[in-house]
Amino acid sequence: MTGEPAALRAEAAAWLREHAPRFAADGPAPLSPFEVVDEARERELVELARRWQRHKFEAGWGALSLPTTLGGRGLSRADDVMFTDEESRYHVPTHVLEVTTRMVLPTLVHWSPEKRTSIEGIISGREVWCQLFSEPDAGSDLAALRTRATRQRDGTWTVTGQKVWTSWAHLAQRGYLLARTGADGHGGLTAFELDMAAPGVSIRRIRQMTGASTFNEVFLDQVSLPVDAPIGPVGQGWAVAMTTLMNERLAVGADQIPYDELRAEAARRGRLHQPDVAAGLGAIRARRIVLEQLRQQMVQSVRRGGDPGPEGSAAKLFLAESVLEAARFARWLIGPDIVVDDRWSQFALAWPGIKNAGGTDEVQKTIIANRILGLPKEG
Repeated sequence: MTGEPAALRAEAAAWLREHAPRFAADGPAPLSPFEVVDEARERELVELARRWQRHKFEAGWGALSLPTTLGGRGLSRADDVMFTDEESRYHVPTHVLEVTTRMVLPTLVHWSPEKRTSIEGIISGREVWCQLFSEPDAGSDLAALRTRATRQRDGTWTVTGQKVWTSWAHLAQRGYLLARTGADGHGGLTAFELDMAAPGVSIRRIRQMTGASTFNEVFLDQVSLPVDAPIGPVGQGWAVAMTTLMNERLAVGADQIPYDELRAEAARRGRLHQPDVAAGLGAIRARRIVLEQLRQQMVQSVRRGGDPGPEGSAAKLFLAESVLEAARFARWLIGPDIVVDDRWSQFALAWPGIKNAGGTDEVQKTIIANRILGLPKEG
């Protein structure tokens, strides 16, 4: 086994060509990140993703960057990104495990490597996790969170509060919870591991305008957490969350802008060579190139031993603008027919949500202003 990027990519590509097609979902890949399916199909996709994750783990591809002592290969997070890029060529429903494997897993490894059972549950496909950050009155502002965890005399914790926009909570066995354990602001937060089946946890699905219900409200009513529930030190939840969000930015990919599909749609309608169509496609293609360059900067930073920096906020902001531009182009290109075209209508309806997912545009602009441009903070 080699850690050389080109050799490792070639090895990964060869392995995926042989194995990934066996785990591909039926039908064309959805254009929307929130595919509309019934509950039976949803559970089928989750089970397929879990079996695929276990197959990767058993073959040594499930967690390249994990230390060998935790079941990985001790390589770089950049190698995980490389494998994900190659994997995205196949219609394997990995999206249902993105929070679990791309965000929760590296956070646990960094802050709580002693949680071996939880780490092994993730890399073996045994457990699905959800991320309990956003709240109704706080939105993306983590400093304004009000869900509170109180430590009891015996060292256990009691949590009360509400979370919202929690992806896959209705299918998750474990939750990654951010709660207030101290004073207001960033310094009073602690991250916790939560059993989603614990007494006092109630989950209510949210109907999205696409018709899907992948988001949830989660109510926590005097939920008891064990002594070892914290992820990282008590009071360091903000730092733990930043590790998660930096890794989330690595999931930003140019393939989320459906240039090839839009080009094929234009060709199918006999409009590919019309000047206005060609200009629109060219602009979307240019956005893909820019986004890929931004992402490569993050990957190279990780490969040098660093973390994804504030350029991740620039990439996320640019992705949100780009997919919305692609959605506007799709509506113009397809016209009224988009109403009866499930793939394109779901794409057009779902992607506006990316302006809020993972931090609103306003939050990203503040990070860019403060950490990239060096502008003074308000107040």
